Amino acid sequence: MEENYENSLFIEYNDIDFLISVGQYDKELNFKIIETETIPSKGIQDGKIINLEESVKSLKSGLSAIEKKTNIIFKEANVITNQKNFDCINVTGYKKMNGNQILEDDISFILNDLKKKISDIEKNKTIIHLFNTKFILDKNYIKNLPIGLFGDFYSHQLTFFLMDNNDLKNIKTLLNKSNLNLNRIILKSFSDGISLVNNNNSGSFINICIGEKDSQIIFFYNSAYSYFQNFNFGSNLIYNDIAKVCSLDLDEVKKLIKDTSFDKIEKKEKELINQKYFKNKNFRKISLEHVKEIIIARVDEITDIIFRKNINLNNLEIKNLPIYLTLKDINIFINLRQTFKNSFKEDSKLVENDNNILNKINNTQIFGELISKGWSSEAIPVAQRKNSLFQRFFSVFFD
Repeated sequence: MEENYENSLFIEYNDIDFLISVGQYDKELNFKIIETETIPSKGIQDGKIINLEESVKSLKSGLSAIEKKTNIIFKEANVITNQKNFDCINVTGYKKMNGNQILEDDISFILNDLKKKISDIEKNKTIIHLFNTKFILDKNYIKNLPIGLFGDFYSHQLTFFLMDNNDLKNIKTLLNKSNLNLNRIILKSFSDGISLVNNNNSGSFINICIGEKDSQIIFFYNSAYSYFQNFNFGSNLIYNDIAKVCSLDLDEVKKLIKDTSFDKIEKKEKELINQKYFKNKNFRKISLEHVKEIIIARVDEITDIIFRKNINLNNLEIKNLPIYLTLKDINIFINLRQTFKNSFKEDSKLVENDNNILNKINNTQIFGELISKGWSSEAIPVAQRKNSLFQRFFSVFFD
């Protein structure tokens, strides 16, 4: 089959499936998705490849299907990963200007000096993303790169996202065993942030995502991906606490949450937990109001740890920013979203995490446009193709 260099292959993977997409660029580098294929994933756990042989089998099956659909044999792929085991490091570089004009070379020096220092320190990790986060000239925040301005002292903050070399090697090996090379990798949390920027016309916000077993907080500042933190708990804290206090099996607690609109339960309501949830256990007269009190306590605990009492956020410019709250657990979303929302400030906005195919295609659409058009705050190459119309770099400052 004849190769078509105007088409690009995108692979998004998680614990459930591989989503394989083919996107096409026109002469103006506009991007559109022309074909997709979804195949169940194997050998993936918490977004990481833990069984290479099984994951290769899954990927090859999907690739075979997509190549038959498009009549194209691909040699490289762009990868979207929802892996959360990566490092986020904020570092600031400085330069005394002594009243001189800031030139491109000044900024280039700071970027490459910081990049070298991070690479020397984190020898077992690879830089996946690098963002221009803050520009401060003579103690004044500047929104854009201050090239051409005059000042005495300039500081430039960069945010590095690094992946363990072994995890990156596993991704490359997964592709190599499928006769593919890695073109570029992107963190799904980055594409999620871009989606929020595009949909809400706000470049600065906090995105808090709460799953059943883990949670994340993501911070964007002036459209730059500036902070990420993962937590090894989620709505399971709610389920476990109810199970313990009410002496219920965990599965029955989940059914109780699914069946009950706890957001609508008011104080002093005396309705009891239905006896059917106790199954083989002794029935206990426990009111739904008391269960809601347990829920509120755990929700407040979750938001305290992730947001309100998180000391890692002290140095971030988060005051008065909108909070986008994503609840992955559909039963929590339906029956407890107002309880979660009440635990945050009034101007928070709730965003449902829709794991359907359209949401995943949106990630690929964002990635495709990122490769061709770049992202305003990203300071690393957005593509590295040779002899193609896609060979372009966003930042001229990055070596």
